[in-house]
Amino acid sequence: MKIGITGQSGFIGTHLYNYFGLQKGIERIEFKDEYFEDKNVLDNFVKQCDVIVHLAAMNRHNDPQMIYNTNITLTSKLIASLNRTKSQAHILMSSSTQEKRDNPYGKSKKKSRELLIDWAKKSNGNFTGLVIPNVFGPFGKPYYNSFIATFSQRIINNEKPEIEIDATLDLIYVQDLVSHIFNIIINKIYSDKFIVPHIATAKVSDVLTKLYEYH
Repeated sequence: MKIGITGQSGFIGTHLYNYFGLQKGIERIEFKDEYFEDKNVLDNFVKQCDVIVHLAAMNRHNDPQMIYNTNITLTSKLIASLNRTKSQAHILMSSSTQEKRDNPYGKSKKKSRELLIDWAKKSNGNFTGLVIPNVFGPFGKPYYNSFIATFSQRIINNEKPEIEIDATLDLIYVQDLVSHIFNIIINKIYSDKFIVPHIATAKVSDVLTKLYEYH
C-alpha cells in the first residue's frame, strides 16, 4: 500500500510518517509543501498514492482571513489534482472539533471536509473526514500546535502561562491519533464525519496544574 501525507513535515504529519515507516507492507510516498505550487509535481504525487492523508493546513496567523483562504486553497488544489489524475485513492482529511466554533480555522476545516465529501460523491471516491480533538505530544510547537506545548515552554522558562478561556477540552495524545488513523486505513473505514475518540477530558486550568506538578 502506497501512502502519502500532505503536511508531512508538520506536527501530526511527522509522527504519522514515522509510524507508517514501522509498518509492514506500507510504502511512504514523499511529500513536500512546495508540491502545491506545481500542478505536474502534485499530480505525480497523487498518481502514486493508494491512500492520501490530507493534513496540510494553516493553524494560526495574524490575519484570520489568511487562515481560511489558505486552507480552502490547499484542499481545492488537492481536489483538482484528484480530478485531473482520476485518482481512486482513499482520501483522509484531518478536521477538528473546532468545526463547531465560529472561528476561521474551524470554518475552513468544515468547508474543506464538505468539499472532499462532494468530490467523493461526484467521482465515486473513498473519503474519511476525521474530526480530531485537541492533539498534544512530543515536538508540538508552542503558540501553534497545542496549548500544552505553549504552557510547557513558558513553565520551563520561568514565565507565567496565561489562560484566556478556562474551557473543558477533549484531548488525544499524538501517538494514539496516528494509531487510529492507521487502523482506519487498514480497515477501509469510510465516513463523511468520523469522530476520533479522545483519551481524556480536562479543564485548561487542570492541565496547567498537572504541568506545574510535573515540573
